[in-house]
Amino acid sequence: NDDEMWIGTRKGGLYVYDMQFNLKYSRKDYHSNIYAVTRDGEGKVWMGSRGDGLYIDGVWYRPDASDPESIGNKNIFCVYKDSKDRMWVGTFGGGLDLAIKDGNRYKFRHFFNDNYNQRQIRTICEDRNGWIWVGTSRGVYVFNPDELIYDPSIYYHYSYLKGELRSDEIKYLFSDSEGNMWIATSGFGFSICMPEGDYGSLK
Repeated sequence: NDDEMWIGTRKGGLYVYDMQFNLKYSRKDYHSNIYAVTRDGEGKVWMGSRGDGLYIDGVWYRPDASDPESIGNKNIFCVYKDSKDRMWVGTFGGGLDLAIKDGNRYKFRHFFNDNYNQRQIRTICEDRNGWIWVGTSRGVYVFNPDELIYDPSIYYHYSYLKGELRSDEIKYLFSDSEGNMWIATSGFGFSICMPEGDYGSLK
């Protein structure tokens, strides 16, 4: 919520503060690092952990080798609700997952699983044009979500190896109030991009 701050800790704690930093809620008994916390369009809490899977409204989702629609990896580094209330899950080792409601539970559709570094996702952000940016260990992937869902091969890839980024290790993505995308890397500073025109030739 806009009037709350949610904090997950490496020791399995979850804390909720109001904007005056008064503690409203705390829980300290989760079994792994809490890397991501957000709410979906229905107000349900989604929480990503390192090593224990994805938590959605009291239910944990973990990989199941016998179920191709299970969550892609037990390490969840980011969870993102886009402008159409779709829930995207960035796993560190299993690529990008789109959560799909199936009765009272969720199944997951998988993207970006072609190679080891591509499957390591740390950050997801939507720009003001409705395109989604995904930061990985192989650079940045940019896509129109409607097109990617229709055809998983429709996306653009920007990387250090192609001379477009300062590093392929992307730590964080942020869209500011003027539409600029800030791209933070590991050890090599950051880059700024103003997405407009052709997404295949961003600078």
